[in-house]
Amino acid sequence: MLVSYAVNMSDLVMLAKKYDSKKHDPVGWLMSFKIDGIRAYWNGENLLTRGNNIIHAPVWFTKALEGIPHYLDGELVFTDGGSPIGNFQETCSVVKRHIPDERWAKVKYFVFDIPNLGTDFTYDLVNDTLKNMTVPKFVEVIEQVPCKSKEHLEGYHDGYTSIGGEGIMLRKPTSLYERKRSNNILKVKIFTDAEATVIDYEAGKGRHEGRLGGYICTWTDERNDRVFHVGTGLTDAERDNPLPVGSVITFEYFGLTNAGSPRHPKYLRQRLDYE
Repeated sequence: MLVSYAVNMSDLVMLAKKYDSKKHDPVGWLMSFKIDGIRAYWNGENLLTRGNNIIHAPVWFTKALEGIPHYLDGELVFTDGGSPIGNFQETCSVVKRHIPDERWAKVKYFVFDIPNLGTDFTYDLVNDTLKNMTVPKFVEVIEQVPCKSKEHLEGYHDGYTSIGGEGIMLRKPTSLYERKRSNNILKVKIFTDAEATVIDYEAGKGRHEGRLGGYICTWTDERNDRVFHVGTGLTDAERDNPLPVGSVITFEYFGLTNAGSPRHPKYLRQRLDYE
């Protein structure tokens, strides 16, 4: 029997809690990329959002999903080339339309769970089922990597976030499915926010040639004398209209180098209230 879309999706799926490096031991857990898309639950009949709204996907998309003998939980991502990072703004633009357009040809459904497989199936068995499924070309089962150490976790997170990824997920392989926010699935985003002062500009290269490539900055709190570059996280409009030298920005970063520079700094916003 199909689950009615009158049932709230939040009551159907398993939701993550936050990873705490002081509290959680990730060894033996399964790591996967955290996909920054639109959460989508396939109940055999409709794709549903977290807000319990039907996603108006093209007929060819849903017809292909009907051939899969399971319900699915995952993220829809508009992606040019198949990258799980994709383009979140474009994803929202495509997925939230009531009349689907040709851009759905570049939407991938990154799947990580089978909500109706059975409450006695541990996640490692669920993952094995996912890997052995025959799926349409626009469906991709997210790879799960066993964590060997906290250093392994940090390196995996580091590699993904360095190319624009949001973070990673941890799943306890022996856990059973819970239709709630669970301690058995954790989201890992090891970033810290700070302020930096713009002291110069770096010219753009490639597709950014002729506009801002990034800001050359120092720590606003003067914690050390390191000079560093903040070049990711900027929109095209922000690259076309750089902030003046002396502006204070908020950025996020993933730890510090041994020399005291922020690792993988990412621009968030201008800090207008800084004195």
